[in-house]
Amino acid sequence: MGASIRLGRIFGIPIIINFSWVFIFFLVTYTLSAQFGDSYPRWNLIQQWATAGATSLLFFTSVLAHELSHSLLAVRKGIPVRGITLFIFGGVSHLAHEARRPMTEFLVAVVGPASSLLLGLLFFAASRVLQDVSETLAAICIVLSPINFMLGIFNMLPGFPLDGGRVLRAAVWGITGSYWRGTQIAARAGQAIGGLMVAGGIAWLLFAPEVRFQGLWFALIGAFLFSAATTSYRQEQIRENLKNYTVADVMRTGWNVLPGETLAGSPAVAQALAGREEFVAVLTGDRIGGIFTRRQLARLPAATAAQIPLGMAMTPLSAMPKVSPEEPMFGIIERLEAENMDRLAVVRDDALLGLVSREDVMRWLQRGPQRAS
Repeated sequence: MGASIRLGRIFGIPIIINFSWVFIFFLVTYTLSAQFGDSYPRWNLIQQWATAGATSLLFFTSVLAHELSHSLLAVRKGIPVRGITLFIFGGVSHLAHEARRPMTEFLVAVVGPASSLLLGLLFFAASRVLQDVSETLAAICIVLSPINFMLGIFNMLPGFPLDGGRVLRAAVWGITGSYWRGTQIAARAGQAIGGLMVAGGIAWLLFAPEVRFQGLWFALIGAFLFSAATTSYRQEQIRENLKNYTVADVMRTGWNVLPGETLAGSPAVAQALAGREEFVAVLTGDRIGGIFTRRQLARLPAATAAQIPLGMAMTPLSAMPKVSPEEPMFGIIERLEAENMDRLAVVRDDALLGLVSREDVMRWLQRGPQRAS
């Protein structure tokens, strides 16, 4: 999503704002200031803009609340959350992996729109209570109530990656027992909804030029949904294809080996790490005891590297995340991404059989999945 800034954490979940959000924040504030100027002509310019800015902040707080509801329930259901990002088209919760059961998918998806509808009701009630107390506060609530209702209803449209699309996937998954079938239908529905929105936005531009901005925005959101649905479909298609492959089909089994007594700053290590080689296996006794990477070498001061042996500088095999050669590949890709790991050691009976890195997986996917010879 481009450049972003990290605001902090809420309930332990990192909150990130993409710079595209700044553009839409000022755009919404500008639009609302004009709206408040028309609706409340007695207000001066400062009051119009201050109220518009406060409303924009509360609107994006509502979007954040929507995403937090997803994230908090996901965490409760055992799905780690890497963060929440607010960007030009709203917000997204970055789950470490998809739900393992249809009911979990359904609950995590539906809680977002439910929270938006609840906020819509709360703002509506507040607008009634505040109308005789503060015209400014009541005006803010009058605007935020329908916005939250629309946010909840729009997100329940039955097309991926909208929440309604996830609900649709959960339903198809539960009925058919096939996660992939549910994804196919939900993603295709998302593409259809996105395409219709693009067509509707273009028609809006052509036949209602007085509101051309709304038409353009409608088309842009549709294009985003179509693109996101297409990307999700392709990603899940890769996952489905990978179910037939195991770690043994991808793991790397060839590497340079040096004795543990070799000094980290020696020419032998420099030569072993030349070219595309990112690590060297370190022999301790009669078996490989760990690996020493190019990154580790770069971090060592020259004086230290000239004196420390690889056996002391290496990452021990015992400290590396491990996987068995029989594990399915789709789970390994998910694990590498979710836990932000560079590589996994493939072991059996404490013996190193191979290594799987992100780069290995990407090269393997680019070549097209194939069995190891």
